[in-house]
Order: sequence, then C-alpha cells, then structure tokens
Amino acid sequence: MREQAEAITRPYISVGPFAEPDNPILYLRISNTGKTTARNLRLTLDKSFYQFGKRSGEADLGSFAAFNEPIDSFPPGAEIVFSLALSSTLFAQDADQEALPRSFCVTAEYSYEGKRVEERNVIDLRPYLGANIPQDAYVRKLRDITQAIDKVASNLGKKP
Repeated sequence: MREQAEAITRPYISVGPFAEPDNPILYLRISNTGKTTARNLRLTLDKSFYQFGKRSGEADLGSFAAFNEPIDSFPPGAEIVFSLALSSTLFAQDADQEALPRSFCVTAEYSYEGKRVEERNVIDLRPYLGANIPQDAYVRKLRDITQAIDKVASNLGKKP
C-alpha cells in the first residue's frame, strides 16, 4: 500500500524528443510529470549534442546550465525545452554523427523525501527519419487567411 502511494505521489522526470506541428525542428523536452518536486536534479548527457550541428562550445547541450549545475527544485509541471536540429540536417546523408548523434542518453538524478533516484533515458531520434511533420489544421487555415489578406491588400494598393 505504501509503495502504491509513493508511486502515485513521487516526482517523475520525463525526457524525450518531440516535433511541433508545421515545424521541421526536433526538440528535447525534460519535464516533471509527477506529483511532487524533484530536489537537487542533475542532468547529464553521455555524449555531446551540438544544436543544429554547429560545433561550438555554446551550441553543445552539455555546456548548458541545466546539464552542468544542479537544479535545486523542479516542481510538478516544470518543463525545459531545447532545440536539437532541423530534421533535414539531422538525417542528411553527410550529417556529422558526432555533432548530431541520432541516439544519446540523458541521465536524471534527483531526490525526494530522502530517497535518491537515477533514471537513464535513451533518446533515439532515428524513428523520426522519414516520418511526416505533424500538421495542424488551424495553422494551415491561418496560413490561407494570411494569404487571402495579403492578396486583398495587394489588390487595394493597385491603382486603376
């Protein structure tokens, strides 16, 4: 009974990739999907990942504060999102696999109620290869409305 109560109320640090509708960029989301705060959260990467394939210190995810400094308190619903790369860059024939690994591991270590947790999250971007970018019907309709407004504005600007 105690284990069930703990499972329901504890923090859960979820780490995973995602794509937004009508956007070719892949992202990494780190969130607390549990019911309590994760304390002293430490995030580490097993290898470098350079955002958008730009080999520079400031583009290496591992150099970001979230992966270098403990996060004292990460409450339920908290979320950190990092841009990874354009899918076309990540999956290009000549993509630099060391700068843009298609698979890497994020380890989350944290504590709650005096207990220490270590979770390894394998981030595998390969399933996104060849997948369609999610589409949002509202975004498409807004794009159509914008084009119609532009056309009207253009026609109004013409002198007879």
